[in-house]
Amino acid sequence: MKTLIEIFDINKGDIVSIVGTGGKTTLLYQLGKELRNEYRVLLTTSTKIIKPSFGNYDSIYTCMEDYISDKIEKKNGITILSKGVNDDDNKLLGIDDEDLELVIDDYDVVVIEADGSRNLPLKGWKKHEPPILLRTNKTIGIFPINMVGEMASEDKIYGYKEFKNFLGNKDIIDHEVVGKICTEKNGIFKNSRGKLYFYINNADSDEDLNKAFKLAEYLKNIASGVNFDFKICIGSLKKGVFYEY
Repeated sequence: MKTLIEIFDINKGDIVSIVGTGGKTTLLYQLGKELRNEYRVLLTTSTKIIKPSFGNYDSIYTCMEDYISDKIEKKNGITILSKGVNDDDNKLLGIDDEDLELVIDDYDVVVIEADGSRNLPLKGWKKHEPPILLRTNKTIGIFPINMVGEMASEDKIYGYKEFKNFLGNKDIIDHEVVGKICTEKNGIFKNSRGKLYFYINNADSDEDLNKAFKLAEYLKNIASGVNFDFKICIGSLKKGVFYEY
């Protein structure tokens, strides 16, 4: 078993974008907590995220103007930065490439939630998605293992029309469907940059952990290197247990 820093090989200078479904925001904050004692860490989004509770950060800026006017030197810990706050849902609004350029020198590691799925466990990507910032040098795609064997239905899938391209004539989310999600150019690694990681999440029980390793074996033999060369990782954010495959 390893830490998140180890399975994703996080080092000073990394700019990590998180895409996919089933734990993006949790992964964002868990990475921050692992990194905060050793690095100046920026956690942000290029889409929208729920405003975090205090324990998930050391400082927070909800608009670029406040950040720029604050001349305090950044120390080790977690800073949250957004472009603003959406009045309708109180979510933090994402920064863009220009915003990142203004602040990047203040931090050792940047982690970006770069995808949205409206809290649904599966997703098909629309033309403008995901908005991955240009400085990204690592992309982590998350897939929830508990969706393998489930029926595909609109109530579980954001972008159902686009997701049907992975299904073909199938009704069940099986290994072949996940393989398409990983390898097709409009799948989870669409717009990806840098080193790629496919993280199989929600391996919270022995049964789901076994399912995750079976999926990993399938992907290693059939999918990895087809259009995208990605490293496979497995874990449970709930339990804090992680494996490299």
